[in-house]
Amino acid sequence: MEVDYLQNPDEMDGVLYEDIKDKLNNKEEIENILFATRVVFMKKSELIEFMHKLMQFGYEDIALDYVEDLYDKAGIVDWAELKQYENNNRQ
Repeated sequence: MEVDYLQNPDEMDGVLYEDIKDKLNNKEEIENILFATRVVFMKKSELIEFMHKLMQFGYEDIALDYVEDLYDKAGIVDWAELKQYENNNRQ
């Protein structure tokens, strides 16, 4: 799976996270997205929410790969921010 971040929607080659986020409610739907399409994030908060969903459904390694890759490339996100999101969104 490839991830684009803050790409111009007119030039994107994938689906907007905003358009699919409500469908990602179980492991099967996460798998369908992970292995079938490119996800485009328009906001940092969307990326963090997606990584949280990955962790929720057992894809901690993939979430960690995103964090490491994005942090190495641009310092976009770190574990402290992801943990804060998780703590704020517990049910």
